[in-house]
Amino acid sequence: MIEVIRKYGVGIWAFSPVGDRFNPEGYKPRLSLDQQMRMAARARGVKGVELHYPTDFTEEQVGYVEELLKGLGLQLPTLCVNLFTHPRWQRGSITSTDPRTREEAIETAKVAMDISEKVGSMACTLWLGQDGHDYLFNDYRRAWDRMVEGIAEIADHNRRVTLFLEYKHKEPRTHMQVANMAKTLYMIDEMAAKNVGVVIDVGHALMADENMAESVVLADRRKVPFAMHFNDSYGFWDDDMIVGAINFWRYAELFYQLRKVGYDGWYDLDIFPYREDPVKAVEQSLSFIDYMITRVEENYDRIDALVEEGDVHRTLEGLREIFLKGY
Repeated sequence: MIEVIRKYGVGIWAFSPVGDRFNPEGYKPRLSLDQQMRMAARARGVKGVELHYPTDFTEEQVGYVEELLKGLGLQLPTLCVNLFTHPRWQRGSITSTDPRTREEAIETAKVAMDISEKVGSMACTLWLGQDGHDYLFNDYRRAWDRMVEGIAEIADHNRRVTLFLEYKHKEPRTHMQVANMAKTLYMIDEMAAKNVGVVIDVGHALMADENMAESVVLADRRKVPFAMHFNDSYGFWDDDMIVGAINFWRYAELFYQLRKVGYDGWYDLDIFPYREDPVKAVEQSLSFIDYMITRVEENYDRIDALVEEGDVHRTLEGLREIFLKGY
């Protein structure tokens, strides 16, 4: 059971039909935004919901969304910019070779930043799922120029709002441009924009063969703002499973490093419960996160001492005594 009140959120897509390429229509009923948000509010511990603009709501519906959030006692941790589901983005959005497509993508993101400020979120997430390549022999230099220039223009539009770049190794493109932590930090450094950050999504980090805890340290070392997306996976694909179902020890280390760098942002879920009860999946995920945060907090000094000592045997023994009952 969740004991401590923290900033726990969930992507609204957990309550969508959750389709895949074998069943595009989805495995669950299609619900209205109102119904999805009410399901989110039912889940114990949820304080916020991530929404997509302009697919979940239009610019004219901002007032309606504000009323829904207020009525359900929810916040908007970040407003996600959808530049990936419509066919017009299939060959790229910000990096498209078509100037009109690029302009539309950039303007859509600018509007999202302004909406985010109006609603009080002060954060937007940009996952550029269609920007990358599938085959070889591409004009990589121009693609990077367009990416850096486009994101810099979006960020400069509203410097009061933080623009978080969410990286992912692949899917839907075989090679996505914003693919891993190193590339994302390189891009942010090149832009020198203070309001551009990074989303560390657990499943995406695992796909890129990253150590999630080390990714946290890298963002902190570069003084780049970062946000978290929690889920679980086997690492080969973006499985978006219930948090803690697979990677227990990796999660223990992740929460230790989050505590060490003083992370005070949202703990947002990015899960796709294809065959599971979505409310139960959310509650189980948040309950695990709450437990891990609490255990790390209670034993932080001991874990920190073990890491500093660097003896693998003593570290394993200590961690097992902390986390495994009766060990």
